[in-house]
Amino acid sequence: MSQRNLPLATLRTFEAVARHQSLSKAATELHLTDSAVSHQMRRLEASLGQELFVRVGRGIVLTDAGRTFARAVTASLRSIANAAEHLGEMNEPGGPLTIACPPMFANTWLAKHLNDFCNVHPSIECHIRLVDNRLVPEIPDIDVGIAFGSGGWADRRSALLARVNVTPVCSPQLFEQLGGAMTHPSDIRHTRLLHWDDGSEWRRWLAKAGIPEVEKQARHLYCSDLAMAIDLSIHGTGLALVSDPLSSIDFKRGLLIKPFPTAIDAVGGWYTITTTAGERRSGTLLFQRWLLDRFR
Repeated sequence: MSQRNLPLATLRTFEAVARHQSLSKAATELHLTDSAVSHQMRRLEASLGQELFVRVGRGIVLTDAGRTFARAVTASLRSIANAAEHLGEMNEPGGPLTIACPPMFANTWLAKHLNDFCNVHPSIECHIRLVDNRLVPEIPDIDVGIAFGSGGWADRRSALLARVNVTPVCSPQLFEQLGGAMTHPSDIRHTRLLHWDDGSEWRRWLAKAGIPEVEKQARHLYCSDLAMAIDLSIHGTGLALVSDPLSSIDFKRGLLIKPFPTAIDAVGGWYTITTTAGERRSGTLLFQRWLLDRFR
């Protein structure tokens, strides 16, 4: 049949009748009379050339054609409502934006760059929630999550920001204190290795550099946060293994240098994480776009 002959105004009424399987309950919800609802349903059936309901006692039951049409109408009305909500949010991008991420990302990258986003979008009010990295994909009431991992979290949409390779770094001051003597990876035996994990990441780097014995020869300092390990390195305490994405601004400012080019894969990457519903908010879209542009 031609779309021009379909009484579109009756579709919302049909959806309510199908959902309640009752003319009177649909009439109450839509603030119509029972006779007005009944008239609309007869008009819709006539235009479709199909019987959508059959009366059973005091109620009604959908026919096979009615069930098929109800599924299509319900999905279409939901899609229209979602699109209308999305358009409304595009016109009003302001309001709160809740961002969840682990402290290592918040302290090493987000705190150094977020001011730029806030200046460009002054009507968006950012709320930063620091959580354990593994819990970020599980938090239900956030707009954007940022986590390190492999992507593909269940019931979440993720976008890769950056793959991660880590390289030893130190401050220029420490390098000078050692008399510029770090010309070979084995020279790190004369300084301190900074760990934010149990030492496994440094062991992998030492093995790749062909100097696993240095682990027992060097001094060690352990802390539970990567941001602190980076700060310790900046202040000349020792060498840390860090990635370009998290320390790029420190390299640009000359606070950190790379004495050796050898790098290892950190086995994962940084991802943004959203829900399908949250991704429709304009604030979420703007923040994701800003993040992706920054990491390109």
